Amino acid sequence: MTDSEKLDLLLTKIQEINQKVDKLTAEQSETKKKVEKLALEQTRMQNELYKISRKIEDTYGVALDALAATAENRKWLETGTGTLI
Repeated sequence: MTDSEKLDLLLTKIQEINQKVDKLTAEQSETKKKVEKLALEQTRMQNELYKISRKIEDTYGVALDALAATAENRKWLETGTGTLI
C-alpha cells in the first residue's frame, strides 16, 4: 500500500468520524431542546397542581363550614338555643 493510499484511507476514516460526530452533535442538540421543553412543561404542571391543591383546600374549608353550620342548626332545632345559620 502506497503512502497516498494510506493517506486516502486515513482521510476516509477521519471523514467517517466527522460524520458521526456531526450526527451526535445534532442528536445532542435535539435532546437538549426536548429537555428544555420538559422543564417548561414540568413548571406548568407544578403551577396546575398548586391551583388544584388550593381548590381542594378551599373545598375542604367550605365543607367544614357547612358541617359546623349543620351542627349549629341541628342544635337550634333540637333545643331552641344557639344561633341559626
